[in-house]
Parts: sequence; structure tokens; C-alpha cells
Amino acid sequence: MLGLLARAPHTVMVQKRAKQTGERGERLYANDGRPIAVKCVVQPVREWSTAEETMADGLQLLSLLRVFSRDWPGDLNSQVLWKGDRWETVGDPQHHHISPRTAHWEITLRRLGKAKETDDTEG
Repeated sequence: MLGLLARAPHTVMVQKRAKQTGERGERLYANDGRPIAVKCVVQPVREWSTAEETMADGLQLLSLLRVFSRDWPGDLNSQVLWKGDRWETVGDPQHHHISPRTAHWEITLRRLGKAKETDDTEG
């Protein structure tokens, strides 16, 4: 995997998001700057990609991805644009740093849906 990161075949757009407080004290998130292009390896998480039943909506699809990258500009609040879909970060991005040679980030993403026409995916 680590050799593959040196010539990473995928590029995702990482959209940083800033926490704000609304008029009624509620937490809101707004895009913070332009999306940042990140070279990476994207893998589906098959054992978790499943259908979940919810009482309100019937059947809901849960799709997860893992992203491996040498660098990661995002955090827990960041969203990712990839292949026309918008993804949210699940948990904190994990930095593996046993040695400088093998250091990398691992990020788990959950699909939110199709990206909007107004999403800036060109970086």
C-alpha cells in the first residue's frame, strides 16, 4: 500500500468546513476556502457497505470508503468530493507515523449523496 501512495492513482477534493453559531445558538458548518486536491488511494469498505432499514425512510443504503494518503488537509468536519458524490468524514482522520518512510493518513468516509451542481470540484 505504501508504495502505491507514492504514485497514488486517485484524486479527491477535500472541502474544509468551519463551525459557526446560528442566530438561535445552533451549530452550523460552512465551507472554509476552496476544495483542496489530494492524491490518494480510495478503497470501498465492502464489509460495511450494506442496507440499513430505518423506520422513517424505509430502506437506506450505507456506503463507506477508506482513503489512504501521504498528506491530509482535512479534519472531522471536512467533506470530500469524489466521482460526483459528496462524502463526510467518519471519526477523526487517523495519522499512522511509525516512521517517516511509512507515515500516511487513513480516513473513513460515508456517502451523503450526489454533489450539487454548485459544488466546486475543480479545486
